[in-house]
Amino acid sequence: MKATLVGKLVTHLSAAPQSATVEVYAPSLRRLPEGSMLVMATLPVIDWNDCLLQDLRTLPKRTSDNVYAAIVMIDPFACWEDVAELLADAGINGLINFPPASLIERATTGVPVDSGQELELRRMEWFAHLGFKILFAAGHRSEVAAAERRLGSHLHGIVHLPEEALKLSIGREMKLVGLNDQDLSVPTFALLDGTGAMRKR
Repeated sequence: MKATLVGKLVTHLSAAPQSATVEVYAPSLRRLPEGSMLVMATLPVIDWNDCLLQDLRTLPKRTSDNVYAAIVMIDPFACWEDVAELLADAGINGLINFPPASLIERATTGVPVDSGQELELRRMEWFAHLGFKILFAAGHRSEVAAAERRLGSHLHGIVHLPEEALKLSIGREMKLVGLNDQDLSVPTFALLDGTGAMRKR
């Protein structure tokens, strides 16, 4: 499967991002030990969304069509109106469900909990109605179908994030590669080496 470098998962925004480069902005990763495994991002060891909000309050206003803020959509304590306002004030008009509910909420058997994904999609629909562009992080193709149906033209891409990706080491930048997935109507990216097709569940 053909793969090309198309972007990065970053803890700091580039001063002058290239217009064609997708940046997933995850400042919360700075609070985790650099070099530890990405699985740390799925554990309740930091307040993921609060770290993002603190960063947004200090960012200078910028306009970039290809920056997507990483948000935990199943946060029960977030004030979503504040999140939307701070994103707009910072000039960020994209977001991604990272880390996704399917990797955070798991039943004792290891099977993803569907209620978390439903809540995640409802919140992403709310952001989409405000005009935000969406990247959707998913480990399985079955999760993508609902996102395509419900987010419509606001869905700008899929980030393939299987459980194997959680073994990757956290760094200031983690490369995203483009996957040539002809079954999907939007661009598909991966944090892995870009050679694996998205699995069906």
